[in-house]
Amino acid sequence: MRYVLWFQAWGDGDRDFDAERIIAAHRMGLIPVITWEPWARDFQNPAATQPAYALATIAAGDHDAYLRAWAQAARELNRSFIIRFAHEQSTQVGVRSWYPWQGDPEGYRAAFRHIVAIFREENAQTVEFLWSGMWLHESGQLYYPGDDVVDWVGTTVLNHGSEIAAEWAAWRTFDELFAVQYQAAAQWGKPMMITELATAEQGGDKAAWLRDCFSALAPQYPLVRGVLLLEVAQDREWPSINWSVASSPESLAAFRVAVADPHFK
Repeated sequence: MRYVLWFQAWGDGDRDFDAERIIAAHRMGLIPVITWEPWARDFQNPAATQPAYALATIAAGDHDAYLRAWAQAARELNRSFIIRFAHEQSTQVGVRSWYPWQGDPEGYRAAFRHIVAIFREENAQTVEFLWSGMWLHESGQLYYPGDDVVDWVGTTVLNHGSEIAAEWAAWRTFDELFAVQYQAAAQWGKPMMITELATAEQGGDKAAWLRDCFSALAPQYPLVRGVLLLEVAQDREWPSINWSVASSPESLAAFRVAVADPHFK
């Protein structure tokens, strides 16, 4: 266990820099990965535009006081952590599927670069920046902010299985979901982090999926330097899906055996 992820939204009660939480993580030997979301959370209408937090307003400097407060606090705290700004943004151009910051490659790149510039101006040297998209082999290139501002490349890998009544729903192996994304990301040569990794139970063998996933990382995907498990026992949209590796004794046992490999130490 090396990383721990949590979410903070710019428009909610957890918007402020949380030094105590970062310190607590470090005391446990964990490096925080903070998913920094520019919105006021609205899971009832998640794709609705929120003009106050639009990407253009970030790039234009409207949020600079907030950004500088975070950067200055990070510099003073002097503890390492990773910022995952506006994740899963890389939908097709013009398409907002579940976040208001999706579908705008130019706006996203400008906002990301502006945030990094502010942190550098404030000399917040302990902060690294994770560009965390999805479907990197499709629209990812359009959203990539640039080698000079990206420390990590991340993506989401979720096997939804066969429980969902949708055309795209099917049991898919880890390699089916990740190999094409990895190949697309290799061009940037950055260390990679699988920022949300999980599989459903329905439609296949979860224990085997986990074994196959973790045994493949070292030989097939050497750029992967971190994995974050989506330890959610009930999906918000599809409650019958339990993403946790502990969803059954068999899957938990398979996970424990897999990560006992020296590669993960």
